[in-house]
Amino acid sequence: MEVRIGNVVVPDAIVKRFIDMESGLPLSMIKVTYFGNRIVDDQIITAFREHAVVPFESENLKTIVLVQGSGENKTEEKREYILQERATDVSCGYKLVDWKQPTGNQKMIFIVPEDVERIDQYELSLLPYKRLIFRKDIPRDWISKS
Repeated sequence: MEVRIGNVVVPDAIVKRFIDMESGLPLSMIKVTYFGNRIVDDQIITAFREHAVVPFESENLKTIVLVQGSGENKTEEKREYILQERATDVSCGYKLVDWKQPTGNQKMIFIVPEDVERIDQYELSLLPYKRLIFRKDIPRDWISKS
């Protein structure tokens, strides 16, 4: 499939979208793999160095990405870019709630369903600790009726 990353057009690319949980928060990532000659573009190199965004477009996805890395296997002439979609551009159905009260030496950070309207900080601290707080764990009167 043809892919456009900034000014670069990759004619025969393999695109895989995945979720990276390494940081503790879900990040929407895109891996673009292609075979053949290396495509070099100053816009991509500059975006990588300055953590700037560039447009990304394929047959079924149009978004804005950060260039997280690139790599190549010279023996196979395989090259790839790792791109990260900006969190504000990815709808996941959850929102981040930053709670300042320390627990031990850590600050608690919650990711809750977007339709939670009322967040009582004390009651929130009583919910089961998970990386994600699931909809089934949220009291019914906290969730919007829409």
